[in-house]
Amino acid sequence: MIAIRGAITITEDTPEQVKDATIELLSEIISRNHLNQKKMVSVLFTATSDIMSAYPGRFMREGLGIHDVAILHFQEMNVKGALPLCIRVLIHYDDDIDVYPVYLRTAKSLRPDLEKKL
Repeated sequence: MIAIRGAITITEDTPEQVKDATIELLSEIISRNHLNQKKMVSVLFTATSDIMSAYPGRFMREGLGIHDVAILHFQEMNVKGALPLCIRVLIHYDDDIDVYPVYLRTAKSLRPDLEKKL
């Protein structure tokens, strides 16, 4: 089993922005890593405390049709100076593949070391 990480930001806490960001992030992770949803074991989402309008997992199910995967949501630690309006994800995947993390929008600043690798 492997774990695949990713993150994305929104500019305003609205259900529409959470939906769009969640679908964009997960679509890119799935595409870049050639994932088969039947091998997805669980998906853990975190969101910063300034995101309160919607659960990202809802849009994973509704927007991407991924239904048979366990989802859990957490609040990200509230650290001074941390990146605001950020959704992070950790996907547990039942395979042994090369992993390509995905950090989009302003969340790219969380992992500048990945820019040269991808």
